[in-house]
Amino acid sequence: GESGRFAVTMEDGRELRGARLILAIGVRDELPDLPGLRERWGRTVLHCPYCHGYEVADQPLGVLAAHPMSSHQAALLPDWGPTTYFTQGEFEPDAEQAALLAARGVRIERTPVALLLGPAPRIDAVQLADGRRLLVNALFVASRVHMASPLAMQLGCAFDEGLLGPYLRVDDFKQTTVPGVYAAGDASLQMGNATLASASGVMAGVGVHQSLVREDPVKCWRAQASRPV
Repeated sequence: GESGRFAVTMEDGRELRGARLILAIGVRDELPDLPGLRERWGRTVLHCPYCHGYEVADQPLGVLAAHPMSSHQAALLPDWGPTTYFTQGEFEPDAEQAALLAARGVRIERTPVALLLGPAPRIDAVQLADGRRLLVNALFVASRVHMASPLAMQLGCAFDEGLLGPYLRVDDFKQTTVPGVYAAGDASLQMGNATLASASGVMAGVGVHQSLVREDPVKCWRAQASRPV
């Protein structure tokens, strides 16, 4: 469709029409291929210290490297608990990153984690590829993210490439590059966070309403006035 005339076809064949479209499609996390991660995702395998650090504070923590930014995540975590950075033999910190990790008291472990130990969703320890076991009660992973739905691609919306994956390009009022199409939530944010996602939904609603008022103030007011109480 186009601004003022959008049609959405549902899975059961129904068609819904509207003057504006807000995409709140979310993102899908791509986790490293390690047994036990997905069963603990959101409980003891976590993506963000600012979202979940308080839940696992004062326990042995680990960062499972899955991205060049993983060492940055490891440098943040010591304020919540003693931290080990697992490079997985792939994401070795450079000299500057290593100096920051050392200053923050982060232990660097270069032998890959092979297994998570303990009944899920709990983590009692991690087992390394050489058989050693290290005490860890929560593991942070900077997962790659992908759009959870192809709708934005179908509409031709533009994307920007974030640190962890693509996100929808929007203006200050959350309108995408396609007129009349707005986006809210993690799909429109570089930083995944429930509070920021909720706030972006408010802004998308404000943006849609104001665009309708500017386009046809009388029609918009009449539509609101005719709603049943």
